[in-house]
Amino acid sequence: MVTIDLLTAPGLTTCERAKALALEAIAHIRQAHPEIELREVDVVVHPEVAVRYGVMSTPAIAVNGELVCEGVPSAQALRERLETYLPR
Repeated sequence: MVTIDLLTAPGLTTCERAKALALEAIAHIRQAHPEIELREVDVVVHPEVAVRYGVMSTPAIAVNGELVCEGVPSAQALRERLETYLPR
């Protein structure tokens, strides 16, 4: 199972863009790997999650407990990064 944590803060347009990209990338990858789980974490409500990952700004994306990016990646870059966590 691949678990993706999308760390966001309310009201930020960059967080909304990152969420849209993550959902797009996951939808593409789920065609072959339906076991992917996405969890959106509001860092205002759960600041301990941001601390655990060492996140200084949102949005941020972690995969299987590893921080993989801060900011808004391109859809292709995110898909490629997520695919490295999938079984072959």
